[in-house]
Amino acid sequence: MDRRQFLERSAMLAGAMCLDWNGFAESVKEMGKPKLRIGILSDIHLTDADSADVLQHAFEYYRSQNVDGIIIAGDMADWGEDFQLQYIAEAWRKVFPNDRGLKGQHVEKLFIYGNHDKLFWNRKRTKDNVPDEEYRRAQAIGLHPAESWQRYFGEEYKPIWMKQVKGYVFIGAHYQDNSTIKGLDSFLSSVDKKLKKQKPFFYIQHMHPKGTCSAPWTWGQDNGQVTKILSQYPNCISFSGHSHTSLTDERTLWQGTFTSIGTGSLKYIIPFGGRENTVVFASKEKLPSQMPIMQCKDGKQGQLMTVYRNYITLERREFVYDQSLGDNWVIPLPLHSNGDSLSFASRAQVAKLPNFVKDDKVSITRAKGKDRYGVEQEQLTVHFPSVLRRRGGVRAFDYEVQALVAVRDIEQVVCTKRVFSRGYYLGEAQDQQEVLCVFGVSELPAKQKVRFVVRPVECFGGKGEPISSNWIKI
Repeated sequence: MDRRQFLERSAMLAGAMCLDWNGFAESVKEMGKPKLRIGILSDIHLTDADSADVLQHAFEYYRSQNVDGIIIAGDMADWGEDFQLQYIAEAWRKVFPNDRGLKGQHVEKLFIYGNHDKLFWNRKRTKDNVPDEEYRRAQAIGLHPAESWQRYFGEEYKPIWMKQVKGYVFIGAHYQDNSTIKGLDSFLSSVDKKLKKQKPFFYIQHMHPKGTCSAPWTWGQDNGQVTKILSQYPNCISFSGHSHTSLTDERTLWQGTFTSIGTGSLKYIIPFGGRENTVVFASKEKLPSQMPIMQCKDGKQGQLMTVYRNYITLERREFVYDQSLGDNWVIPLPLHSNGDSLSFASRAQVAKLPNFVKDDKVSITRAKGKDRYGVEQEQLTVHFPSVLRRRGGVRAFDYEVQALVAVRDIEQVVCTKRVFSRGYYLGEAQDQQEVLCVFGVSELPAKQKVRFVVRPVECFGGKGEPISSNWIKI
């Protein structure tokens, strides 16, 4: 995205906001007057001035929504270098001069450091630009975190801080290491009287509290000590980043002994492994696959939280095409007033199943191709439509594709794969291409007839009705 495209897109934003105003006004009328609005971002991984464009655009959207504060749940500076925080601060001042919003209200910075901000990176930025030791040490935020914080954000640096925004408590804990937040228990105990009320309070850290949002599948969880601490506070809502998990996954919202919400990423999305077109993040295991790893560089996501008297809503949004990522999440207040209806198990029981629509078909093409590791071979590609809400009422999270052979009077499954559509992490308008799943002919029984059965799957694992290809001879 160049600067001209960025400016054109930002100019169009005001008009786009007016769409379906009547529906928006009616929903607000039902919920009452908002008490608090907070923008939520994470994992910006800003490198230079040009990469600040999308951050400025996100700030502008939040300004248009009259937010009272913005959360950044860590990893602001990609290389952990001082000048990168400067670009964060400059974008903030352009959009919120003197920390003021559209109506002149104070907008609070609710920022924390992540691992990329705090670590002293001993690596080359580029092959031709290797900073010397003196420069690297001067720029390393991790060697002087308090000085950098004061310089660019105009605030005293505290490893754990507490702020109040319109009567609501926010607590932020800067990244320390991948394990835990030392001192959190004693800090919360010291402000206990302000926390143990029916009103929710909001906690921010970089790593996911272990066993909460997107768990147990996602990487980037801490050692579980924070989970035990926060479990004493059922009115706590935790926000955390680090894993870059897509907000199109309903499991990024978790409610158990407290509420935990993943914050996505404003830089790129990392899909879960186990699919034919993904990889287990940071794993060195060389798993067989006929498809390349999907890239989600345009997955730049954030949220808008609105607090009402009886509800909290979370709008999920991406900032490249400026589209919604799904229905707003609604959290009843007081927290847990609706039993365990927001637990994974409860939501899985009532989740609607995605289904193909009438006349959707599966087709097969055959050609020579290369697997993920460059080995040329004969391949069969399964083609089928993307299952979207606008077509069938429920959007699929991913797809199960099975190869079946006929043995006498029965059909046997000989190979099962899961695959993401190419735009699963974006709005529906960017996910309309046909979905592909590739099989190597060598993965299937030789000289047999085979057909492929495809089922759309929602994120809790429920599968819709299948559609099938015709039989073909291998």
